[in-house]
Amino acid sequence: MKKSTSLLHCAAWLAAVLALIPTVVSCGSSDGKTASDTTAAVTETAVETVDPNDRSQVKDSLPDDLDFDGRQFTVYVGNRTYNEDYIAGPEEETGEIVDDAVYQRNISVAERLNVVIQADSYDTSWNTVGPEVSKLVMAGDTTYDLFMGNQAGLAQLITENCFVNAYDIEYLDFSQPWWNNEYMNELAVGEDFRYFLNGDYFISSLLWTRVVFFNKALYANYWDNANELYEVVLDGKWTLDMMTNLAKEVYIDLNNNGMTDEEDQLGMCTYLAMSSSDGFVYGTDIAFTERDADGYITLTLMSDDAVTLAEKLPAFFAQEGSFWKDVTGDAHNQTIFMNGKTLFMGNSALSHAEALRDMKDDFGFLPYPKFDEEQESYRSLIHDAAMIGGVSNASMNLDMVGAVIEALCAETYRSVTPVWYETALKVKYSRDDLSTQMIDLIHDSATTNFIYAYNYALDGAGLLYRTLCTNNKTDYASAVKKIEKSATKKLDKIIEIFSGALEN
Repeated sequence: MKKSTSLLHCAAWLAAVLALIPTVVSCGSSDGKTASDTTAAVTETAVETVDPNDRSQVKDSLPDDLDFDGRQFTVYVGNRTYNEDYIAGPEEETGEIVDDAVYQRNISVAERLNVVIQADSYDTSWNTVGPEVSKLVMAGDTTYDLFMGNQAGLAQLITENCFVNAYDIEYLDFSQPWWNNEYMNELAVGEDFRYFLNGDYFISSLLWTRVVFFNKALYANYWDNANELYEVVLDGKWTLDMMTNLAKEVYIDLNNNGMTDEEDQLGMCTYLAMSSSDGFVYGTDIAFTERDADGYITLTLMSDDAVTLAEKLPAFFAQEGSFWKDVTGDAHNQTIFMNGKTLFMGNSALSHAEALRDMKDDFGFLPYPKFDEEQESYRSLIHDAAMIGGVSNASMNLDMVGAVIEALCAETYRSVTPVWYETALKVKYSRDDLSTQMIDLIHDSATTNFIYAYNYALDGAGLLYRTLCTNNKTDYASAVKKIEKSATKKLDKIIEIFSGALEN
């Protein structure tokens, strides 16, 4: 099942609306120049003041005279909906602001570099995208220049020599703000290798950043001022213990059947304890790994804090008022929340705010809680369904590929990201000004974790808490003991491959 969309360099670049969009921080940090580097231009007749918050003024480092003679740049996208909405985009303008921004981005880059951009989408799942991509690359298929797939599946190709080291690709400029260097560094094996790309063009990382939604009206029924929970967050006191206690306090067995069900007033509702637990685990600052001076990873799964978390988190999912076992899907979860039946909704990401637009009660955004108040800052997990990319080893035009990817990331940063983030998320979907502060905090703390990304290549080392929470078990040491030896062996093999490549 495949859809192909060709974007010919034949339409005029229209930049209306986007010049008024405020700036936001891109996913991850960078040392690149920002729009604030722009200074006012003085002429004899007038002084032109350039808005430092206008992303359209942020320049990239691509040469102005690049021309690739109509060559084709083809992207493999392992998710049909994501491709149609944010990569290929519509075949013409629709009047919807995000759709039109994606359309104009593609036209602009195609015209600027004189290329044809094509995106082919496939209905691959997390466990099939890796084998499908590997099969194509290993066969020497030159159809695709860039492969995009969810982190859970694509990252497992780390040792299969499918992708080009991005540090060797001309025109990729990782000093620029449209690259998520923190995320890419976390996925790196050693300081000299970068095989997986993530930045503004890979916008699903923004869409899939984890968030806790809360019902402001229900909170205010108990504690008067729903906005005080925002103040708790900003004061650094939003912790797992506090969330657990709030959820417990609002629970009422409305139908008096002695069971937690969707007829009750719930403390927390979520779809699946498994993936719901990930945001809590990697929202902490517990160090499950360490890096040596060369950037190579060692596992540090056992610690006092890790054991304590394994006591607290399953208890949170098992307590009265936590409802998840009979939740049949995300839509069911959202319906319960929209009906005002629960204080907190889990297993959610920033993009899920769109589904809540018609909710009668006001709702708010919260980051996942800290482990304790001693934790320095919040950490917001990018779900492993988010898309990452890799440049195929079979690609024949690496100079063109690097230029196109750089231009697509830069133009997404300038036009698409601000439209979705500032206009859609903050204006259309949020209900108050303080929510936008929470959205910024969540966005700016977005990250991943090495063992979470490579979980399926490390014998499940990154998802130990999923089983504990699902089964209400607390024996973390036993869970670690079962997989630590094999996980360490596989990690050592990965490092051996990369250190050998460096020596060669």
